[in-house]
Amino acid sequence: MTQEIAHATDIMSHPTFHQKIDARSQRGEITSALQITLDTEQLLNIFSRSVQSITGHNGFTYTHASENLSISRGTHAHHSCSYHLIVEQDNLGELKLMRRKRFSAEEIERIEEVICCLVYPLRNALMYHRALKSAHTDSLTQVNNRISMDDCIQREWDLAHRQKTPLSMMLLDIDHFKQINDQYGHSYGDTVLKAVAQCIKTTVRASDIVFRYGGEEFVVVLSNTEMEGAALLAERIRQAVESLLIYEDQFKVGVTVSLGVTQLQASDSVEQLFLHADQAMYQAKQNGRNRVMRTP
Repeated sequence: MTQEIAHATDIMSHPTFHQKIDARSQRGEITSALQITLDTEQLLNIFSRSVQSITGHNGFTYTHASENLSISRGTHAHHSCSYHLIVEQDNLGELKLMRRKRFSAEEIERIEEVICCLVYPLRNALMYHRALKSAHTDSLTQVNNRISMDDCIQREWDLAHRQKTPLSMMLLDIDHFKQINDQYGHSYGDTVLKAVAQCIKTTVRASDIVFRYGGEEFVVVLSNTEMEGAALLAERIRQAVESLLIYEDQFKVGVTVSLGVTQLQASDSVEQLFLHADQAMYQAKQNGRNRVMRTP
């Protein structure tokens, strides 16, 4: 069963909205519970637990494609009721409640009575999510920025040590970028940066994290990846960038990149991990550019 909510106030105008004092009290409690967080996943978990007391379910999924959000809790089940959440023309994503037996008409009515409690806190959480994403995204290339890089590397370093899993890092620099800026202008240089960033993003795996470190340098963090796999991926990136022809106005220029790859060693600090990748990239530059070098 699929039920669309076109506007939050559509639910509130339902003729049964004010009929039951108990239902109104439950809505008040749910609304209060949802005010404590701006974290989208935590918010949905709170809502799911609150709805359990009204209508039991085995799990839920929440998706928001444009925000790249996919959240699930509990187990998937055959029967479901889905709600496309929209408030004031703002798409809030789709929420699906699932369970093993069919939802009755009365249960669906109860869900619809309380789901209006979710839409405004969810909108606030999404606005907060967008603000955080914007603060951690490089405005030109739309990859992660240096601010987010430090936290990510520390987190991946901690995880690799705790779980005894490999961690690799790649540092990439666009060759002769200053000459590109000097010869063709900074506007074309920006076009090159955006094209290379997009090329990296489409070449790496979903689990890899791309950052613009500064200027024409990019960093790729590869969790649960050993040196051999990281070097192979670096070579694919090198080849992909080399095959680019970047157009803007009358200009059509090819670019290359130099890459350094390293794998975390047991004694490495976060700073040493980055330093080793930087040293490998420097060797790639020294050895003629447009190549991949890796630490011993």
